[in-house]
Amino acid sequence: MGLRMLKARSFESIFSIPMSEIIFKKRQSLWIEASLKAVEEWADHLLQALGEVKVLVQPRPVLVMMHARDSVEQEVFCVGEILVTECQIACRGQRFWGRVVGDQPLRALCLAIFAAAKSLKPEAIRSLEHSFSQESHRIEEYKDREKRALGTTRVQFETMTPT
Repeated sequence: MGLRMLKARSFESIFSIPMSEIIFKKRQSLWIEASLKAVEEWADHLLQALGEVKVLVQPRPVLVMMHARDSVEQEVFCVGEILVTECQIACRGQRFWGRVVGDQPLRALCLAIFAAAKSLKPEAIRSLEHSFSQESHRIEEYKDREKRALGTTRVQFETMTPT
């Protein structure tokens, strides 16, 4: 057993979260942040691997209630409503949902396809690893540029000098 596998197993035993689920969550957030062009290309690739996919519920805007927990008294309260786009697909007799914040019907559909592939054809997702890492790198570069641009506008209020 290699070191990488040992680390994965110890992480799973500490947090009771399978490593595959952590990787899935990481990939899912990439699908939310990635350019729509990249997401469409990934979904097209996964559709070819999945075969027949039927849209049960077309992507539609929905309002959902956001809940939060008070950090002091640990009570749950309603923050307010959030606009999301959700859809539902069927593949091989199973249902899969896609939901994304905002009015993004295509991205919601792509997320549902991603969920189906994760369950039914995980090897198809693994075949996209190179493309995932390229898009992830592009996103990181964008975030770094954004952080540097915002950093030039920060001011240290004690001395009123730029940081």
